[in-house]
Amino acid sequence: MSPIRWRVALHATDRTGPPMLALALLSWLSRNRCEDSLSIVSFRGGELAGEFSRFGPLRIMLNDEEAWDHRRPDSPRAAQLMADFFGLEPADITLLVSVSAGQVLPYLPAGRDCVVAWVVEQGEDLHWLHGPLRVADHVDAWIAGSEGTREALLEVLGDQTVAVAAEFVDDWSPSPPGGTSEGARATFRAGLGIGADQMMVLGAGICTYRKAPDLFLETVVAVERSQPGRARFVWLGGERDPLFDKVSAEIERLGVSSMQILPGVAELRPWFDAADVFLHPARLDAFPLVCLHAAITGTPVVAFRGAGGVPEMLGDTFRGANYPDVAGLGAEVVGLIDPHQRARLGGEQQQVVRKRFVTDIAAPALVDAVMVAQHEHRLAS
Repeated sequence: MSPIRWRVALHATDRTGPPMLALALLSWLSRNRCEDSLSIVSFRGGELAGEFSRFGPLRIMLNDEEAWDHRRPDSPRAAQLMADFFGLEPADITLLVSVSAGQVLPYLPAGRDCVVAWVVEQGEDLHWLHGPLRVADHVDAWIAGSEGTREALLEVLGDQTVAVAAEFVDDWSPSPPGGTSEGARATFRAGLGIGADQMMVLGAGICTYRKAPDLFLETVVAVERSQPGRARFVWLGGERDPLFDKVSAEIERLGVSSMQILPGVAELRPWFDAADVFLHPARLDAFPLVCLHAAITGTPVVAFRGAGGVPEMLGDTFRGANYPDVAGLGAEVVGLIDPHQRARLGGEQQQVVRKRFVTDIAAPALVDAVMVAQHEHRLAS
């Protein structure tokens, strides 16, 4: 098989879902397709830039916090970007990891590379397909990260062929190197003020309307009404987002002592190991990687049905309530106070995820889909 020159395109090198997907893919390519060359281009930077630069040349377009209006871009700056990227490494395949990665397309040199979009968004995030950038006009092949995303994409694109290649995460070992002792777990939880007889319920994500930390709080209130003092709740992340301070203020106003909202962390693994349940109350989330990570550790996931891809992800092991039934979601959390129920559900969800949505299983399927798209592009050209 001839070597392939990959250009992986991102919207940013931050800790959001698409960059994490791209890192897992690049790691797999570097291990399994050593003859291929890898390069990365990102519209904006982020804290993971160093991680990406391990796999090949990384080019970041905009400076940190640089303002940009795609409808009225600054003409001299746009011309500078095009000049800066004129000598970009040639590629056989440009893989957009998310539709939002299409922000790089106007500034890449024209070529005969095959542009493939691996779409991992639903809802309003698909606006990049049209609008001022018209990303849809520049994509040669479409791949969706889930069946739900494929359906959402077809509603916007109409008569197009859309393959499906599942999103994935690296398969964590059952415990970190050296293991997680019960003593270490108890110490971690005690540092959060969680007693040995209390259930720890974790949530994590940016603090936006769609990720719904406000519904996390409403679920906390519902659980407290039913089982006061039996559970403690922690939300991680989103300190720069609009709802972080609002939810913090609401926790204080209501006097909800059983919930903490904390800034994001670089490493979620210790938190998943410490948690008894992962609660994901998003109003819409196409295929949340954070739920895959939770399930990989054996931490049972509870989420809404009708609000994205968690039911597709977990199949018959899905546990949750119909959106926006917060009381029903709280009842599902209460149903997991029994540690035997938690262990059973966590083990079942873990097996589902390990069979379908880990890198060593799902990355080859994605690469195969991209290879098919490139072959068809060559024939059409």
